[in-house]
Amino acid sequence: MRKFLHKSEIECPVSALFAWHLRERAFERLTPPWLDVHVKGMPKLLQAGLRMDLTIRKYGVPVNCRFEITELETDKKFVDVQVQGPFAYWRHEHRFHALADERSLMDDEIHFSLPMGFAFDGFVGPFMERDMSRLFRYRHEVLKQDLAAFMRNRLKPRQKVLLLGEKSPLLEPLMSYLATQGHSVVAGGLERQQIEALNVHEGASVCINIVDRQASGLPAEDLISKHLVNDRSLNLYIEVHDAYAGDNSNEDFERRCRPLREASVRCLYVRTGAILSPAFGVLKTNRNWRSQTLPWIAVDDALGAIELCMFNETVTGQIHMSANQKKPPTKEFKTLFDIEYPFRYSTLKEALNHVLE
Repeated sequence: MRKFLHKSEIECPVSALFAWHLRERAFERLTPPWLDVHVKGMPKLLQAGLRMDLTIRKYGVPVNCRFEITELETDKKFVDVQVQGPFAYWRHEHRFHALADERSLMDDEIHFSLPMGFAFDGFVGPFMERDMSRLFRYRHEVLKQDLAAFMRNRLKPRQKVLLLGEKSPLLEPLMSYLATQGHSVVAGGLERQQIEALNVHEGASVCINIVDRQASGLPAEDLISKHLVNDRSLNLYIEVHDAYAGDNSNEDFERRCRPLREASVRCLYVRTGAILSPAFGVLKTNRNWRSQTLPWIAVDDALGAIELCMFNETVTGQIHMSANQKKPPTKEFKTLFDIEYPFRYSTLKEALNHVLE
């Protein structure tokens, strides 16, 4: 039997830290982008008795796993155990402690053993502990940064958000981030029949359209003129374009958004630099990418900056999302420096260390 322990202090009340873990997609948000993990079924709220089924793919080999929440004490702890999976035994206790009104301690204690007895455990165990150290460094860093953002915005109302762009790799990270920040998130495809048949946009106050020019789907101007403009609850429309993937098409944005602007909907055109995530984009094809001149942004900063645009009603027009370019590509754009976004990772080394180390 092996024991692993990781602790971190986090600047937030213990109630906020515990509540974060109860939200839908908390597990997905804490899963590092270098792991190939697929959670089966619809996202669920954390509660005692919950069973989570997932597939972990390692070296191309899929492994089916099931974990169950066996204990839960509000603001104190919850425990998950493996019901099915690769470990001979797995028990993970998540503990929460209030250090002060605005500061908490979280520790993850795991007891586990590997199959095939002592010899296999002695050989593979140290590698497992190394991987777990990397995993929990990442998880606790995400928690610190996400809860810092939550505390900055805690007095602002949560939104119902419609996310479009099912073929975009940014969809899942953005969905998990917004859900764990307390927003109600609905994901709709860009296929015409999905929008017309399901009316998934009804009641959404924010629509974020992650545009993939290479994917088939309903054209943005058709989407706006025939569907979104009729939704009286909508007050913000954001288009997200990946400039590194070759999408620099902002010429028709004002024309496309005219129907929404006439309906008093705030409209934003967002152009990102290279989004740094090992799950997609430049780092997926080249882990040694180190460009100091091309615009880039850490994936978690892209998510946080989109949320800042949601909250800051003075932000309109066209936004250039880059951590290393204070000068916009054209005079039509504002930068994240102009709107005073608090970067998590302002240097390339910091951004790469978070997702690669």
